[in-house]
Amino acid sequence: MAERNRQHPVVRALIFSVMLALVASGVLWKLDLERALLMQIHGAAAMAGMALLGGLLARHVPCGWKARANRSSGTAVLAASLWLVVSGYALYYSGSEALRAFASATHFWIGVAFAVVFGVHLRSTG
Repeated sequence: MAERNRQHPVVRALIFSVMLALVASGVLWKLDLERALLMQIHGAAAMAGMALLGGLLARHVPCGWKARANRSSGTAVLAASLWLVVSGYALYYSGSEALRAFASATHFWIGVAFAVVFGVHLRSTG
């Protein structure tokens, strides 16, 4: 059943490209390199990532859930995705410096964890 729920090669390439852009821009930003440019790249990649996430939520997630396939790793990917969206929103729009500091720290570390969990999810699907 996992094979039937596999993404089209073009969609997979888009997902991998967006993931690479997000991880690379996030890590380089943390290293204090060209922050203004990296924030623009990260923001654009995040928008593309949310669009791709919407597509996955429409078909891939329900099919995988129904097939009882990779529920643990899939749930972890979704939970991390949700936190990254919420914390990214807080970073951009929050007027509270305390909230921004919390969102910044958690956004980075959940982003790192997301990359690992995403890799686990990919490996568990074959």
